[in-house]
Amino acid sequence: MIPHESNTLSAIKTPPSLREMAFDAIKEGIMGNTLKSGHIYSEHALAKQLGMSKTPVHEALLDLANRGFVILIPRKGVSIRTLTIGEIKDLYEFRLVLEVAVMRRIADRINPRQIECLWEIHNACVAATESDDHVGYIKSDREYHSFMASLTGNAYLVGALENVRDLIDWMGVRAMTRPGRLPEVDLEHAEVIERLAQGDQETAAVAMEKHVRATEHNSLAWHDRQ
Repeated sequence: MIPHESNTLSAIKTPPSLREMAFDAIKEGIMGNTLKSGHIYSEHALAKQLGMSKTPVHEALLDLANRGFVILIPRKGVSIRTLTIGEIKDLYEFRLVLEVAVMRRIADRINPRQIECLWEIHNACVAATESDDHVGYIKSDREYHSFMASLTGNAYLVGALENVRDLIDWMGVRAMTRPGRLPEVDLEHAEVIERLAQGDQETAAVAMEKHVRATEHNSLAWHDRQ
């Protein structure tokens, strides 16, 4: 008799490539403001800091340039971009359309367990606020918005938000540098969850618009301070 085959082995996860590791490290430096906007960094210096050759670093920088984070300067290196006021406004206008669409899509179908999940993510945001962990806050904030988008079941909507999410997070880190902003975001997040729990599309949409507009205002204020 042939023995029954069971799934007793775990799939081997493919380790990240050097390009992916370089991409993540450089993006983290940009997000955390270790690599500063307007400064020029040589590929050689970045490769030396990361302990790898220039090739994966160059490939990572090309990817970051395509995503709007850096500008490649021939024979000089790479400059960390600073978004213009117009670009910031365009970004938040696009985000507002998508986030409000998410509210209208999920408000009358979200279930109690999903509401509970949102509160759990919200609690992680509050914990990051209390420890003044801006980078950790952005990670939980991303999970908060991505989770709601996933509930729409609309892959195009989810994809559109993901395409601009890195830039949104980048601006979000800077918008949250204003003292007192993190507690405000916590209150805005809580209001959105409360409106979703009521199942009202209109009030949920209004709460989300209020949140996005407030974040845009703080992003523009940060830009003006530079």
